[in-house]
Amino acid sequence: MSWKNYIILCLAINAIWVLGLLFIQPFSDLIEGLMLLFLSTNAR
Repeated sequence: MSWKNYIILCLAINAIWVLGLLFIQPFSDLIEGLMLLFLSTNAR
């Protein structure tokens, strides 16, 4: 895979991730819950 294709792939995945977080409410709630769970279990 060339670096140009890799950059395009990363940008596409990033765009899908951000749009999913912005416009799909259950998806963003799930990610928020998982982040809070991770942070609360690793807090010292």
